[in-house]
Amino acid sequence: MITLPTLFKLAKYFIFFFLITFFLSTSQAEYLKLDTTKKTLDGTKLAKKQLIVYESVTCGSCKAFNKDVTDNWKSNYKINKTYNFEAPTGWSLTEAVWATPTIVMFEDGKETARYTGYDGNKQEFWRWFGLQTLSPEQKRIAFESGTEPAFSGSLLDNKEPGYYVDPLTGEKLFRSDTKFTSGTGWPSFFDPIPGSLVFKEDGNRIEVLSASSGIHLGHVFNDGPPPSGMRYCINSAVLKFVAD
Repeated sequence: MITLPTLFKLAKYFIFFFLITFFLSTSQAEYLKLDTTKKTLDGTKLAKKQLIVYESVTCGSCKAFNKDVTDNWKSNYKINKTYNFEAPTGWSLTEAVWATPTIVMFEDGKETARYTGYDGNKQEFWRWFGLQTLSPEQKRIAFESGTEPAFSGSLLDNKEPGYYVDPLTGEKLFRSDTKFTSGTGWPSFFDPIPGSLVFKEDGNRIEVLSASSGIHLGHVFNDGPPPSGMRYCINSAVLKFVAD
């Protein structure tokens, strides 16, 4: 007959054995995952314009960067991640990768820029990304709160159904059915996608910025049509249109 103390002792041994088995199998899985991602990336299978994120398994900043940026990647710029600190085969780095995360931008197999480290400020990363990828006119508007000349924007008269998105992050800002002809010379909308914008006082005006990247988009006024009565006056240059 097995006594109660003996049962407790057997249960304790069983739990100990189960935990050891679990941790060993988990460690093996992590090792196999690490071994796979440590292989050098094949440059022939990557895009002409490519971002590579160099990271490590134990890097907390890498996990934060993935959560804030790469896990919800919508930019049309191709992105890959690796634990191998070498350049993809046939490609070249300007200097060794020494910290994680390091985000390197390549074009035609050559490094053109890099962003090292991540402190949780995702908009600082998007600023760096924008400085590498936007045109001079776009950068002037996005980062210096500039304005394009009235009636000059390429999206002013666009009437196709679709979404107007952030040119850096790809996040949706406005739906086409909220666009209206204001006669002011800039694309105008009466309602944004919920949570897509943030606002900032700008003298006697209210500045409109993208919530995802932080770039300047334009201004909002209270002379718009129903139902909102608002007019979001936005520069074409800092919008990207994605048709349905």
